[in-house]
Amino acid sequence: MWEVWIHNTRSGSPERRIPVSAASWNRRLGSLGSATHAFVTRGSGLPKSLINEITRGNKYTIVQRWGRHCAYAGVIRDDRAPDNSPILPLRSKEIRAALFAGRLPHGVNEYTPNGAVLTLTNRSWAGAVGAILDKGTKGGLVAGWELPIDLPADAAGGFSAEWLYEEGLSIGDMFKQVEDDGTETDLAPYLAEGDYLRYETRVQSTINVGTPFLLPSRAPGSIITNLEPGNDVEVQRTGVLGFGNGWGADRLWAYAPQTGDGIRDMPVQDVQISFPDIHDQTRLQRAVDAEFRRRNNPIRQWGLELHINTYGPAIADVGRLLDVHTFGSDRIPDGVHHLRSIGLSGDMSFKVTPEVHIYG
Repeated sequence: MWEVWIHNTRSGSPERRIPVSAASWNRRLGSLGSATHAFVTRGSGLPKSLINEITRGNKYTIVQRWGRHCAYAGVIRDDRAPDNSPILPLRSKEIRAALFAGRLPHGVNEYTPNGAVLTLTNRSWAGAVGAILDKGTKGGLVAGWELPIDLPADAAGGFSAEWLYEEGLSIGDMFKQVEDDGTETDLAPYLAEGDYLRYETRVQSTINVGTPFLLPSRAPGSIITNLEPGNDVEVQRTGVLGFGNGWGADRLWAYAPQTGDGIRDMPVQDVQISFPDIHDQTRLQRAVDAEFRRRNNPIRQWGLELHINTYGPAIADVGRLLDVHTFGSDRIPDGVHHLRSIGLSGDMSFKVTPEVHIYG
C-alpha cells in the first residue's frame, strides 16, 4: 500500500510520514520526472512550525513508497496555496531535474579563468558520470554539497572531455553530454538501512533492470486493464546534421548516416541539431550517430495500464522489462512482446501507467 514520506535531501534521513489525500506523480528515465502531492494539513495534529519546516523546498524530498520500494522521489520545489485551504500542494521534481539543472560543479569562489573544471581521458560512460557526480558533490566531504548518491564503478572507455570554467556548464549539462555520446543515465531512488533514502546511479547504453515480468493481456485475472499498441513517428528522421562548438567556417559539424541512407521507402525528413557544448569532432560524430539511431525508426510505443494491488509498482519501475503475451487481437500478432518501461506515472490508487517501448 502507498505511503508518503518526507526525507532530508542532503542526508536522505526519514523525517516523517505525512497524510496525503491525492497525488499525481511521474518518474522518468534520466531522473527528470515531477509530482504534486496534496498534503492534508488541517486536522493533521501537526503544529504550524513543523508543517512549515518539513515542507521547506530543496531541504526536503517527498517520497512515494510501496513497502520498501520507492516509486517516486522528488525534491520539494513549491508549496503555494490559498491561505484558507486545508490542503497544501507539495510540488516536486526528481533530483536531477531539481538540483543538477542549475548546480555548478564548483563553488563560486573557485572560478578560475582559462582553467579546467574537470578533465576526463578515456573513461567509460559510467566512469564519466561518476567523476561528474564526485566533482559536483565534493566527494561528499564538504557540508552542503553532499547528496546520498551511490557512484558507479570507474572503468576505462572511449569518453574524453575537458570542461572549462568559462563555459559555465551545470552538472546537468555534463550529464547531457555523456548521454549524447550514446548512453542512458538514471538516478533510481531506494531505501537503505534505517530507511534512509539513497540513489543508485545507473549508466548503460540501454538501461534495463531485473528479469522480464510476464503479463498475459487477456487471461482471467490479468493486471493489464488497458492495452493500446501504436507507433510514434513524430520525431522520426531520415538523416541528422549536427553542429558543435564554433562560429562560421570554424564551426564543427557532422552528419549521419555516413554510409547508405536512412530513407528506405520513406519521404526525406532530415533534421539539424545543435550540440554547442561539444568541442571535439570525434565526440560530435558519436553524438550525431546516436541521435540518428534514436530517430531513424519509429518509436514502437504502447499504451499500458496496470492494476498493481497484487504485485506493487516495482514490476513496472523505470528500466524494468515486461513481457506481454497477447492472443486473439485484431492487430497485435499472437505471442510474447518484449517491452521496456522508460517512465511510470500514477496517483494514490492501484492503477499505474508505465510508458513502454518495444525492446529488442
